[in-house]
Amino acid sequence: MKKRIKICLIFGLFFVSIGGGWLHYKYHPYDATGFGWVPFIVGILSLVVVPVLFYFKKTVHWAYLINGFSVIIGVITMAHFSLAVEPLWANIVTLLSKFVIGRAIFCLEVYPLDSNPKPRGWGLIRYPNMGFWYVHLVAWALVYYLGATLWR
Repeated sequence: MKKRIKICLIFGLFFVSIGGGWLHYKYHPYDATGFGWVPFIVGILSLVVVPVLFYFKKTVHWAYLINGFSVIIGVITMAHFSLAVEPLWANIVTLLSKFVIGRAIFCLEVYPLDSNPKPRGWGLIRYPNMGFWYVHLVAWALVYYLGATLWR
């Protein structure tokens, strides 16, 4: 049953990536501007590479990291676009669902089903705990904000 759940989650991640890429193409066609190429390439990676990496136990950590960091970058840049140009809050929530599905696959594969790991101290912000992702989200958002305001 664990294998079936994992396959269903991988397909869910694949379909969310297709939907996100489709929505993204509406706002930034990759052939129209140079800004659309980076998200297009990350979208292809999310569509093809990440689900394959999640399938194999040896590469599940790489898939989790690539998936998580692509979500963080997407959330930050789409939040900026939402504040500056046009609201994309529903797309950001869709992107966050991609992270949650990836987290579920990772936890299903790495932790025993009956475990309840409780990190303490610095362990709260170390990989693979959620604090790791919160710290990176805040730090990258701060760097992005400073770059966007000071680099004008």
